[in-house]
Amino acid sequence: MNWLLAAIGGVLLIWALAWIGVNARASTVLRWIKWILTAAIVAGIATLAATGQFRAALMVGLMLFPLLFPWRRPRGFHAGPRPSASTMSVAEAAEILGVAADADEKTITEAYRRMMAEHHPDKGGSAWFARRINEARDVLMAGR
Repeated sequence: MNWLLAAIGGVLLIWALAWIGVNARASTVLRWIKWILTAAIVAGIATLAATGQFRAALMVGLMLFPLLFPWRRPRGFHAGPRPSASTMSVAEAAEILGVAADADEKTITEAYRRMMAEHHPDKGGSAWFARRINEARDVLMAGR
């Protein structure tokens, strides 16, 4: 009788998963699969622990912990604002370095060195802002 109930439950579970797979978006199906696999793994570890096989449960848990709880950054994560895809204007470059748009090379170089000394990533500054300073120098030097 127990086997019959387990078989009926299995058939209903397969039917429900197939229905979800046909009628849901791909991201929803993947999320459901992830949760079902996670629940099965946790149930297996709990079963091992409940039956007195603590060492096996501990080893399986330690091996599967990174899979169950990934600590990596999600895709598309950036530490700072994304740099703009468009090129920087001369006026914007001059504003970043704090010089006039028609400044000479010596003034631009001095302003660049001063800004990088203050905002370099190795000294606790933002890598994004350091890239903007470099881009500003390149834009202003391009016309010289």
